[in-house]
Amino acid sequence: MQWYEITVILPLRLLESVYNFLWLYVNGIAVDKKEKGFLLRAYIFSSYPHDLLKRLNNFLKIHAKTLSVNYLPPKANHANPSLTDEFIIVPSPTFHIPDFGVPLFIQRGRAFGIGSHPCTIYCLLALKEVLPVELQGHRMEKVLDAGTGTGVLAIAAAKLGAMDITAVEISLESVKEAQENISLNNLTGGIRLLHSSVTDIEGQFDIILANLYGPLLIQISSSLAQRLSAGGWIILGGMSVPHDDVVIAGFMQYGLKVYKRYRDDEWGVAVLQKI
Repeated sequence: MQWYEITVILPLRLLESVYNFLWLYVNGIAVDKKEKGFLLRAYIFSSYPHDLLKRLNNFLKIHAKTLSVNYLPPKANHANPSLTDEFIIVPSPTFHIPDFGVPLFIQRGRAFGIGSHPCTIYCLLALKEVLPVELQGHRMEKVLDAGTGTGVLAIAAAKLGAMDITAVEISLESVKEAQENISLNNLTGGIRLLHSSVTDIEGQFDIILANLYGPLLIQISSSLAQRLSAGGWIILGGMSVPHDDVVIAGFMQYGLKVYKRYRDDEWGVAVLQKI
């Protein structure tokens, strides 16, 4: 048995359904945004990956026909062991853990928060760009994950080296799930998880992760801007296009400037810095 990588280029409309289909069978998933879609890479430890490849191809034929969209046929190759900084979301429990990339362990069988949404994908990409910049400045990183959900972004920040992370979630059910995922990643001592509204949090943070939704981001924009330290970064997610322009404008009135944006036809994520 060995590691195989199943790759497929997907349009936005197929991304979540294919991701969720593979979630039940594979040992890891990574997604990158490409110019004409999303590159999904699924990792499986197997002696014969072609059974899964066949099932995936049949799944794609049915759903692509239903949605009237095009896709490139999936391929299976030997996995590239040289991956070092690639986030790989690992469905847990699993018998085989990838020994390459940066594993983020998330429970199987969950209907939400497993990394399949485009905004989560964009937030992970943004986090990989912003946090290394902060770490090079040798600052004491204080990270706030506002609305942590399953904890995936807080876990990713910790895996990138952030040491002081506060994850806030108003849903008690999500708090329990996030705690389980934090424990799966052996980060219980590195992430402070609070059952609270983000507007009740005090203090200053160097990085704020806010993968929520547009109207709520506008509602709490003042509070988040106050919690962001000078020169700090905020990653805004969950914004629908073109309403993301309105959300971003709401934050810019508090002295933030746009650093980078990620968009597709439906969703947007933005990285802003406090001047």
